[in-house]
Amino acid sequence: MRIYIGASGIEVIMAMLGFLQTSESMTIRERLEIASHGAVQVYDGAMALKLTELGFSVEEIYRFVAPRRTLARRNANGEPLTVEENDGALRIVRIAEMAKRIFGDGAVAFDWLRKPNRGMDGIAPIDLLESETGARLVEQALHQIDHGIYV
Repeated sequence: MRIYIGASGIEVIMAMLGFLQTSESMTIRERLEIASHGAVQVYDGAMALKLTELGFSVEEIYRFVAPRRTLARRNANGEPLTVEENDGALRIVRIAEMAKRIFGDGAVAFDWLRKPNRGMDGIAPIDLLESETGARLVEQALHQIDHGIYV
């Protein structure tokens, strides 16, 4: 069996192959930018330190985003955070905003995040935010609270 593709079909296939090659040569940051249509927040050192305005301490930012010296260097050089560091910043922002929405008050939300949790065998939710897996567990607990399931 033979399949014949007209000139326009070949152009479409060539364009698709060109896109795939271009996509492979892009950095993950460039791909995230394109895929999110610019909606992904990209932090630099100074912006990361402003996360204290959400309720995080500077020490927590160093713990969850990047070490003190790394953020100082990025800030001094005006560099963006790496993808992994940026993911850490986005993770804590996502959890803080979710907790504030559910509890209706930032102070109450951060009290909950910092207090040992019975449903997590005495671990404070904030101590799980160093990984995406831990953040998912915190989100799950927040969803349960939001739906009236207190553990």
